[in-house]
Amino acid sequence: MARPARTAVLTLLAALAGLSAGAPARADLSDDAARVARMWSLSGARVARLPPLFIEHGRTRLVAITPPPAGTSGAAGASGAAGATGTPGAAGASGATGTPGAAGAKAEECLTAAFLAPRIVEFTLETSPLAGDVSALEGLVERLRGRDPDEERRVHSVGGAAVITRCGPEREELGRVAVEVLSPRGAFDVVVASSSGPPERIEAILPERTFGPVAPRGDPGRPAEPGPLDARVARAARRARAEGALRVVPTDMSSSVVGTGQFSVKLAEGCHRIDLMAEVPSATVRRATDLDAEAREAGTGRLLDRDRSDAPDGRLDFCLGVPGVVEVPFLGAAGPVKVVLSDAQWPLPPFVPGHFGARARGNLAAALHRRHAPAPRAQPIAEAVGAQGDTLVPVQVEPGRCYFAAAGLVRGELRALRLSVELGDHAGRDDAGDSGEGAGVAFCSELEESAALHVGARGNSPVWVLAVWPMD
Repeated sequence: MARPARTAVLTLLAALAGLSAGAPARADLSDDAARVARMWSLSGARVARLPPLFIEHGRTRLVAITPPPAGTSGAAGASGAAGATGTPGAAGASGATGTPGAAGAKAEECLTAAFLAPRIVEFTLETSPLAGDVSALEGLVERLRGRDPDEERRVHSVGGAAVITRCGPEREELGRVAVEVLSPRGAFDVVVASSSGPPERIEAILPERTFGPVAPRGDPGRPAEPGPLDARVARAARRARAEGALRVVPTDMSSSVVGTGQFSVKLAEGCHRIDLMAEVPSATVRRATDLDAEAREAGTGRLLDRDRSDAPDGRLDFCLGVPGVVEVPFLGAAGPVKVVLSDAQWPLPPFVPGHFGARARGNLAAALHRRHAPAPRAQPIAEAVGAQGDTLVPVQVEPGRCYFAAAGLVRGELRALRLSVELGDHAGRDDAGDSGEGAGVAFCSELEESAALHVGARGNSPVWVLAVWPMD
């Protein structure tokens, strides 16, 4: 080879080598699990990796943990395949049948299970309690006092990693581990080790997952007492009248022994705020009062609103385009006590179109009411009807005037409804929310003569209507 050609080849090889050397190392979840398995194996532990897991939010997965057999190293990932069985759901699901006392485990050994997920994933681990650890009566008394005995067994992740180690007879607690994801979803690698003592800490092996000291969760104590029932009912009525409610009508009933019940009330057309309040028993040991409720249209079962907050009282807001019967099931009262439903009513705003049906009329009114917009004083300057997907609706506007746009569902079911507006260099948006079927935005034109409205609807065959009113 001629000298110039050989020099060119050597230069190219050197450049490629420099690029390779300069490329940053990119560790993924599997690499982190392999590093943990390798470091534990070097310390003399028997290590196995279970098959990867993928868990959605709200679906608890039971994972069976078995000690790795003698002679297992971190590379033998398939040896733990039989241990990663579980079905989403409550405890008792089939498949989680690990036996910590399998061959290869000594009575004094420690069993460790490390769950690794991406660093942004939050999750908890919970082991099965020892037989006779907490009796059912003791557990009930602790919960009535505002403490959860199960919380003491939960291990919370830090930096996407959580480890449980049990030694000696306590290894039986790791027969089944319940994984609950607090984030929307997460993928997991699981490393199991059996060793003569606790293995090296994850923080030392994966220092990039360490965020510094974590403050203890603490005990916030019992929920605040809501106070006497009569005073709360009067306070809710005064608040509604101060906000312009035409009338406030209370209805009461007694809840069941487990604190549940259902109201069935006939309501006039208009916007309604339903406050649910339960009496607090005078007994020292009692369940905390935390009413959760939902409002549904009788006959169709259509959800109007839902309250799942941690407040003692429940609150539901919705608008009806025509009079109808509304069912309000609830739970969370402290036993068989008096429960009051206080219904505050506002009239439907004028000039809300009714030719699209009662459901659309109520949803458009709900968008106005939720945003505390003044009642329109003129007919809409624009109306549009759309379906699933993203729709652009251009609207002619007058410079120097303000407007309110509302989108409401006509029929179908919604997962999401978003209304946004672009006007010059200004933009605004509103989402209907989890249980809402209407969204609204207010906007003002300075010099612009047109506005771009965007309606995004997702769900089961949703059909929506858009109305734009001029506002004084």
